[in-house]
Amino acid sequence: MPKTNRPGFCFVSRPRSLNLVLSLLLPFLTAVGVSGCGGDKESTQATPSEVSAAPAEAQANSSGYTVQDVTHGGAIEGQVILSGKPIPPRPVLVNQDASVCGSHRLVYPVKVEKGGIVDAVVWIDNIQEGKAYDFPPPVLDQKKCTYDPHVVVMQPGDLKITTSDPVPHNVHSYSEANRTYNESMNPLNREMTFRLARPECVTFKCDLHGWMEAFVVVAKNPYYAVTQPGGTFQLRNIPPGTYQLKVWQETLGKMTLDVTVEAGKTARINFRLDSTNSERAVR
Repeated sequence: MPKTNRPGFCFVSRPRSLNLVLSLLLPFLTAVGVSGCGGDKESTQATPSEVSAAPAEAQANSSGYTVQDVTHGGAIEGQVILSGKPIPPRPVLVNQDASVCGSHRLVYPVKVEKGGIVDAVVWIDNIQEGKAYDFPPPVLDQKKCTYDPHVVVMQPGDLKITTSDPVPHNVHSYSEANRTYNESMNPLNREMTFRLARPECVTFKCDLHGWMEAFVVVAKNPYYAVTQPGGTFQLRNIPPGTYQLKVWQETLGKMTLDVTVEAGKTARINFRLDSTNSERAVR
């Protein structure tokens, strides 16, 4: 039986008005021992605040994952598909830098291409040993007032932030386990590096252009994939065994399915994410 829940994998920024209220209430909340979090999480997954402040290498060891040669590995392939009514894009009127950003924007809570969900993240959650990290060097660009790509998966380490735009941007990260960044970029300052050493999902926004949003997933193992057009994903070179395969999409939340990988074979599995009960989709 698949397990589902609402969004909560990525740290979600609060409205500025709520931040002001929280700043006023913080001394009282601290006194009574109340703590906040970025959203609901599955009970089987540690919250980002539970991740230790150890260096990236020690963090990988403490998570229980070790690198070893994989012989007779298998694979997982599949699709992430939308179930329920399509979710329409949200129109945004642009009132700043329209010459670069355009006069209006469409923000897609769920992007569907060729019959599948694009930019969902699929990963093996409970794997403890296997191949080394092989993600490409992570780069998050700002292009025509959009973060590109919308979703980045990276190993713990450095994230390069760039801008291709001739207008200023404000790169603001929202995180629980890693340092929070709030930096200005412009044509004279087109590149910077952020250190993200601890596994979690970090939300990036631009305070100057409110529709700009991206998600950077700092992976706790190498078996992560971002879905492509058609909702397709592939995970390769997996040691034989039975695993929990998870998917997350920013609006539709998470789902977990069990999958068995056999030596030299490809397991095929599909996720169907339901739009009916998504609170973020109907905002």
